[in-house]
Formats: sequence, structure tokens, C-alpha cells
Amino acid sequence: MANDVELKIYMPEKVVFDEKVFRAVLPFDNKNITVLKDRAPTLISLDMGVIQILDEEYNITEELLIANGFADILPNSCTITTEMCFYKKNLTLEAVRELNEDSPNPFYKWLVELFEKEESYKK
Repeated sequence: MANDVELKIYMPEKVVFDEKVFRAVLPFDNKNITVLKDRAPTLISLDMGVIQILDEEYNITEELLIANGFADILPNSCTITTEMCFYKKNLTLEAVRELNEDSPNPFYKWLVELFEKEESYKK
């Protein structure tokens, strides 16, 4: 199988992600929705959460953290707009705590909770 879905993620000031992917899993309605080739057109409001990019063996190749947004899903593309988005691999618990201290908001608080939970699993 090829990477058949063009996934684009936009923030107001920049394009965060623009690649063809095999699958993308989006946070929607306290669950997840999977974007795949030939999916019916859909316009949805996204929850604060994790966007997972999957390869052909359904391994997670990339995770992006978003602060809500909208997804416009077409048969072979998905365009996401969000106010804030970070690549998970570029963040640490210390970094998200600093973000939350410098500019407290619900998204940064959620990031701190997510990273604290993951740190507790490592112990």
C-alpha cells in the first residue's frame, strides 16, 4: 500500500504538517476517528488531543498534539486547522511545565498532565 492520504495541518501562522500518509487517527468526540483513503467526506470538530500518523503496519510514526480544531476530510485528503500544535517528540515534561507557567491555558495544562502521566508509567 502507498501513502494515499494528503494530510495538512495548519496553525494561523504556519503549516505544521504537509505529507502523504497511510492513515491518521484524530481525536474526535472523546474517541478517535481514522482518516483513510476513500473515506466519505466529513467536516468535524476535533478535541484537544493526539493526532497519530500510522504506517502500513499500523505503527505510530508521528504524534502531534493539538488544541482542538477542525478537520475537513475528503476521499484522499484531510485538512486540519488548529490554534496550537506541537510534535510530541519535540516536547519534554520540563518544557510543557514552562509553557504552562509562562502562559497558563487549558491546552498547556493538558500537556503537563499528559507528560506527567507518561513519566509515571516509566517509573
